Amino acid sequence: MKLRNLSPNYTKKVWELLSKFKAYLNQHQPTPELAKSFLAQYFNHKPNTFMRYFTYTQGFMTWYGSKLDTKVKAPRLTPPYHTEDQIVSLIEATKNKKTHKKLTLRDALLIELATTSGMRRSELAGIRVVDIDFENNRIQITGKGNKKRTIPLLESVSRKLQRYCQDKAPHESLFGLKPACISNQIHLLAKKAGVDLHTHSLRHYFGTRLVEKGANIRAVQELMGHSSLNTTQVYLGVTSKHLESAVKLLEE
Repeated sequence: MKLRNLSPNYTKKVWELLSKFKAYLNQHQPTPELAKSFLAQYFNHKPNTFMRYFTYTQGFMTWYGSKLDTKVKAPRLTPPYHTEDQIVSLIEATKNKKTHKKLTLRDALLIELATTSGMRRSELAGIRVVDIDFENNRIQITGKGNKKRTIPLLESVSRKLQRYCQDKAPHESLFGLKPACISNQIHLLAKKAGVDLHTHSLRHYFGTRLVEKGANIRAVQELMGHSSLNTTQVYLGVTSKHLESAVKLLEE
């Protein structure tokens, strides 16, 4: 099976799952029944994880010529809600007298970029200095499937980036960190700040804030790099407090 135009991380996950499937088959020919039995052991995993395993296995069975027709729908989860105060606390956690100023600025930029652009951790890791247009305050992002999108930068973030990039070469990695390292750093900062969140939470925060501010859902889709509007629509899920506020508008 040849995988085209896919990120190395995605390809790695596919092959890891297919290796498990191969071991499960134990030299038996793959059949829909065996595939269902294999997937059953992952049913209690996180919905997104199970759906990913199902998609990979279904794709393999289709390639093999034996379709896996079972339709499975993972429950749609509303992204966890985080407050602006929590994000401020996270940024404050980057300040450490024992840490070099450059690293402090790097960590603060990781958080500010994620919360003002909605970038995934792989996208943050892939940014090069040359991808940033300081004159027009824009940044080019390489997303899933190597799809590129250009989004605006807040002027305040652009200025910090320009200061951070002063001694960097044009094609040099902006942060010099792999995706897993970015996740680990955010985890450490969140723990220090006493906030329960992870790297993807910062992306959720961005999407949620845009919707709260009344941004057009199509614009949110474009900014976040979602291929389907259905994915973006999970950010329309709101708290009861927001629902009450909406109804009270009728009294004004």
